[in-house]
Order: sequence, then C-alpha cells, then structure tokens
Amino acid sequence: MKKTRRFWAALLSLVCFSPVMYALPAHNDDDILREFLWQKFIELPTDQRPKIGLALSAGGVRGFAHVGTLEVLDNARVPIDMMSGTSMGSVVGSLYAAGLPTKRLWEISTHISMDNISSDFNAIGLLRFLFAKRLPSSANLVNFFHEQLGDMQFEELKIPFSCAAMDVKTGERVVFNSGPLALAVRASMNLPGVFEPVQYRHRALVDGAVVDYLPVESVRLLGADYIIASVTPPDFFSKTPKSIAAYLLRVGDVRGAAMIEEAAQKANFILTNRVLDTGTLELDKLEKAGEVGVIEAHSHLKELQEDILLFAFTHEP
Repeated sequence: MKKTRRFWAALLSLVCFSPVMYALPAHNDDDILREFLWQKFIELPTDQRPKIGLALSAGGVRGFAHVGTLEVLDNARVPIDMMSGTSMGSVVGSLYAAGLPTKRLWEISTHISMDNISSDFNAIGLLRFLFAKRLPSSANLVNFFHEQLGDMQFEELKIPFSCAAMDVKTGERVVFNSGPLALAVRASMNLPGVFEPVQYRHRALVDGAVVDYLPVESVRLLGADYIIASVTPPDFFSKTPKSIAAYLLRVGDVRGAAMIEEAAQKANFILTNRVLDTGTLELDKLEKAGEVGVIEAHSHLKELQEDILLFAFTHEP
C-alpha cells in the first residue's frame, strides 16, 4: 500500500505541474484533474487500491432506489468489491451480485406483483388466511428467484454478498453469506406482521430491517475498506397508517430511522434516497423509487469520486 501511495503522490505532482494543465481554462481544471485521476484509479489492480463495499438499506418499495444508485455507479465505473443488503436491499443487491445488469432490474420492476411474493394475497388465499388464523406466506419469492437465477448459492455470486434476517424467537441477527441464496433473501425481506416467519434450521426468521436496517458493519466484515451506504429512510409524513399491518410497519420504520443514524456514522459516504409518498408494499411505485436513486447518486457522483481518490491516497492497510 505504501507503494500505491507513492504512485498517487507522483501522479498528483505530475498532473498539478503539467504545462498542459496550466494551458486549460481555469473552470475546467477540477473536472479534468478528477477524471484523469479517476481513470488511473479504476485501472489499478484490486490489490493496489482500497476495497470498496456497498451497503444497501431496507425500506420496502422505497429500497428500489438502490437500482438507480447501482446504475449511476456502474456508468461511472465505481468498483464494487463486496455488497451487503437488508430486506429490499437484499433483493436488489443479490440480483446485482449474481450478475444481472441494472437494465434487467428495471425490467423486473415493471411486472413484479404480490403474486411473485405470496399466493395468499388473492381473494381465495386471504379467505384461507382468515379462517386458518395464520399469516400469509412469502414462499413464492423463492420461485421468483429461481426463475431469475436458478438454484444459485452464495458461493456462485460474481460479487461477495451477505444479507441479514432476525430470529423472531431470540431477537438475534442472522447473517447469510453461504448456502442457498433464494431462501436467505426471502428471510431478509420477510416483513414481520405481514408474512409468517421463515422456518430454517430451528429458527423462525423475519425481515432483517428489525436488527440491521443499514448493513454497514456487515459489508465491512466482508473485507471492505471504503463503504458507500445507499439509504432509503422512512417517510413519516406523507401517509398515515390505516391498517394493523401498516401500523406494524410504521413501528419498524421508527426503529429503522434510529439504526440508520448509528450505522451511517460508520460509512465513508452516504447516498440518502428520499422516496416520498410510497408505502412499503406499493409495488406499482418501484420505478419511481429507482428514479430517485438515479438523481441522488448522480448529484453526488463527483463528490464521491473525489472522496474515494482522497481515501486511496491516505489509506493505510
């Protein structure tokens, strides 16, 4: 890493004192310098630069803003060496880590429905649920993942990835980074009070947002040196809860807001996607949420690149 720092010092000296740079218009200098250094940075071998991790928060439909974030980072060639996601962040993150391009993620948003998550949300299913006195199942999500990725294991992902759920019997955080991907993602987004717990190895698993809304620490455990946090904070003002499930989700959001504040302090750079007037399960607003992510990431892209470059220059292994 010391050799890498000497490289950046020499490069900065070369660029800053270049007669060609002095000949350019003053208002273009910062952009040209950043673009030049950024190109050199992304050309470095992985072992000669900091490892960059991406933490994707929970947020229900609001969390689809992460797709917009990924699209902008992709286009700017920001290297993502590892990822961790919770709830909707686990859905978006796992599909991307598996190799699906952002274009495909946008396409998925246009035809996904509650049927892709649960068969209990049609009229007959809800009647069964009422008489059986049990919560609907999210089992269909496993079938959806198998349609997209086959029976993929964490070990087969192109980018190292982890996601979190909570054991409702003990309150423990359960982190998945190996084994079957679909089951782990289903557990991570299995909303408590909306879906019945996922039974797995003597555990009863529900949405990881209850214990790990923004998984900064999880992506650090995967080996990240520099962490970008894509956050979709709760919106407490646009809608008033009108059902038992909505009130339960609101309680989770209040807890999530507190966890965001704590976890964000451990990230190096935060992209805050404020998706307003969008309920947790309003799947028809997925595309709208993604567009918010594009706007937020694009507006802070130059700042992010400069921060990564500065970190690369000063980072000690």
